[in-house]
Amino acid sequence: MNIFQNISNNIIGDKMNINDIMSKKIIVGSTTNTLSEIAELMKKYDIGFIPIVDKNKLVGVITDRDIVINAISNNCSFNDLIDKYVVKNIISIEQNKSIDDALNLMALKKVKRLIVTDNNKISGILTLSDILGKYDNEIILDTFKQIFEINRNNDLFSTEIDEFYL
Repeated sequence: MNIFQNISNNIIGDKMNINDIMSKKIIVGSTTNTLSEIAELMKKYDIGFIPIVDKNKLVGVITDRDIVINAISNNCSFNDLIDKYVVKNIISIEQNKSIDDALNLMALKKVKRLIVTDNNKISGILTLSDILGKYDNEIILDTFKQIFEINRNNDLFSTEIDEFYL
């Protein structure tokens, strides 16, 4: 049984779908942008996720975390083209799907943002923040738990210092 089954009914009714709450104003980058240019867009618009296009075709996405983990930590140049760091595994959902469909997909793929489409054309972005901004439901907390579940070897995070002071 799906843990998000009938979440729309529990939240505000069975007719609510993604199109009702998604962000429709999309900031996009291009494969010809540099890391610095993408970082500037993120700063200017206070966003951490940018779809990347090449000749009007979506080719991937980049997050602020991708820039830190995949670029900066590998001694990138801020003049590097973004194309080297774009995540090409695009996770999308049709805009007429329900909120529970979106939450299921987010939990399954462990993502906080989805590209929303309408007949294979980008129509928006849906984030957990969009959902949280509209609803108050414990099932959404379960989505967070699944997305952020990390299998860590806690021994890797131990420290030799046993006391900390300010």
